Amino acid sequence: MRICIVGGGSSGWMTATTVTQLLKCDGVTLIESPNFPISGVGESTIQQIRGWLDLIGVNETEMIRETNGSFKHSIKFTNFLKKDSGSFHYPFGQVIHNPKEWWENSSLLSSNKYAEDINPVALVAESGKFDSSTAYSFHFDAVKFGQYLRKTYCNDVKHITAEIVGCEKGENGIEYLKLDNGDIVEADLFIDCSGFKSLLLGEYMEEPFISYGHLIPNDTAWATQVSYTDKEKQLVAYTECTAIDNGWVWNIPLWERIGTGYVYSSKYVSDEDAKQEFVSHLQSKGFDTSECVFKRIPMRIGRHERTFVKNVVAIGLSAGFIEPLESNGLFTVHQNLIDLYKTLRRGKPSQYMKDMYNSATSLSFDEFADFVAAHYALTQREDTPYWRDNFNRSYDLVGSGNFDKYGLTAFSRELYKFSSYNNLNSGFHYIASGMNVSSYTKINCDSNTVEVNALQWRSVVETLPSLYDFLMKIH
Repeated sequence: MRICIVGGGSSGWMTATTVTQLLKCDGVTLIESPNFPISGVGESTIQQIRGWLDLIGVNETEMIRETNGSFKHSIKFTNFLKKDSGSFHYPFGQVIHNPKEWWENSSLLSSNKYAEDINPVALVAESGKFDSSTAYSFHFDAVKFGQYLRKTYCNDVKHITAEIVGCEKGENGIEYLKLDNGDIVEADLFIDCSGFKSLLLGEYMEEPFISYGHLIPNDTAWATQVSYTDKEKQLVAYTECTAIDNGWVWNIPLWERIGTGYVYSSKYVSDEDAKQEFVSHLQSKGFDTSECVFKRIPMRIGRHERTFVKNVVAIGLSAGFIEPLESNGLFTVHQNLIDLYKTLRRGKPSQYMKDMYNSATSLSFDEFADFVAAHYALTQREDTPYWRDNFNRSYDLVGSGNFDKYGLTAFSRELYKFSSYNNLNSGFHYIASGMNVSSYTKINCDSNTVEVNALQWRSVVETLPSLYDFLMKIH
């Protein structure tokens, strides 16, 4: 099977790595436009990426060195409940302490400490430590990550730098692509990694696009990089998401610098005013913005109805995007690539295999979008029109069949029908509890089990190295 990948960046080179390392191909070509900029902002991952890295056989230490990388234990959310409500964690790994017992015995505890008291990984992250024996993922430079994969795993890939100016389509999909240098590129399978442009799936195959505008309020981001002011303190094993007037700001500490950006809704604030909000926020944190280069990124929020159509499959932003919250951009890339490997490992896929792939990817997108929507649906902020509208937004709790398994409908059943968190492997109980919502009836009692467990964990966490000290041995 001849495979042609359109687009470079992290999604393009992750795709090239997957097909060259795991599939039997008769040739792999990657076409990269010299005029189309790489988004380069997918710097934060969640723990499932380690499954893809293990499948490929990536050496984590080598990857960290090559990508200006660091480690991540958790996502920290600040001021999402109210303007000055503080922070809570959504950590990786398994729940150790029973959430029901926590809520029954937590009359004197803050819901911001929920994660730190039921999962020690959250405590490790908040303490500035790192524990390689527990669940973790990575922060890295997305551009360098793509370059690392290219040089390490893609030596057999034919790399073409050219502009695609058209295609020839037939009964089975795209027959060949036309390049601006007069060449044509034929393939049996075309993989679209062209970003929000969605050149092959969206433009050439005209696959309908489903917006998530009814769930997700944001549509634009400003991104930049800042220097550390106190590296030993600021180099932490979590991504921080801080809610401000018209959206939220991400903070991703890499080894040599911090990646940061402001995700907002253009319905409520102009681009220039949003940029000034972002600058003011960074300056309030003590960062020097005088030499920052700010990149505006319009975001296409939603997914295509199908992501595998005839002989075209889309991976990454060309397939769909929810928004950067919960680090889901690269998640959909590596998870869809694993599913694509399952679909193609025998060779040319039947229509039934394509249909199953489409069903799986659509469900994954929809469930994640519903999960991200919960971060806004549970807010009590009404201090700006943006947050007031999120507070008053009505969500469809009947939904389609896709939303019954994992989403706002399922969350409402946990809260009101079952009065218990039924899926502790999902992240909802961390988000809900951090937002001071509990599916358990809170009763006052004298037990101090929660406090004792937290103290025992803290004594162990204090013996761990700081993330800075751990990374010093790598970098």
